[in-house]
Order: sequence, then C-alpha cells, then structure tokens
Amino acid sequence: MVATVDETGRPNTTLMTWVVARNPQTLAMAVDQRSRTIKNVRANGRVAIEVLGDDLCYGLRGTAIIEKEQMDSTPFPCALVAVRVEDCRDHGAAGVIFVGPRYSFSEGKEHRKGVEDAIFAELKGPTPTI
Repeated sequence: MVATVDETGRPNTTLMTWVVARNPQTLAMAVDQRSRTIKNVRANGRVAIEVLGDDLCYGLRGTAIIEKEQMDSTPFPCALVAVRVEDCRDHGAAGVIFVGPRYSFSEGKEHRKGVEDAIFAELKGPTPTI
C-alpha cells in the first residue's frame, strides 16, 4: 500500500501489485500513469509505504522519483517509480501472526504470470556489470 499527498495536502492510498526491492534502501514499482499516485509523485515525491506479507508488517517512508516514464513490459501505461527508503519501522505486534494478502489468476488467465515475470524483471533493472 502506497500513500501520497495531493497538491491540497489530502492523502491518497493505492494498492501496488508490482513492487520489488532492488536493495535494502531502494524499492521500484510500476505505477499506472493515469493514477492519482503518479500525479502526486510528480508534485511531491514524499511517500509512505506499508509492506504486508506473511509474518511481516513494515511501515516505510521515503522519496519517490520517476525513473522511467513508460515501462516496456506492462499491459497498460505505467511509469517505473523508484523509492529511496529513508525510514523503516516494524509495525508487527508480539504474539500476532500476520497473514499477508494474496491473489491468484482465474482459470484461463494463467498467461498473466509470464507478463508479471517480465514486469518484475524490468523493475529490478539490468544485472550490474561490476
């Protein structure tokens, strides 16, 4: 979940499907070019991100930049947004087992797995040469 702020200071949250950690300080995500999120990132790069998964719940804060205006692999227009993580807090609670959100493909839509693999590869970027 990504939170941004619009030009009037109103918060906006968006569920992000395609996100990868490039390293401990950098996330990359595919953001729909038609969304409020991309408009808000253009105006104010400050973001908050809630990372939810099995047995983890972290709150991140950082600065987002548009690294690539048009991704090559997405089925609709998306920008590649990189986030420099500046703060990380564990939002888990002792004795609480968190089960992360999940999704799967409907019958006949299994081909979308290949599309996602290509998107995640593009988000990760090229293999470093050094």
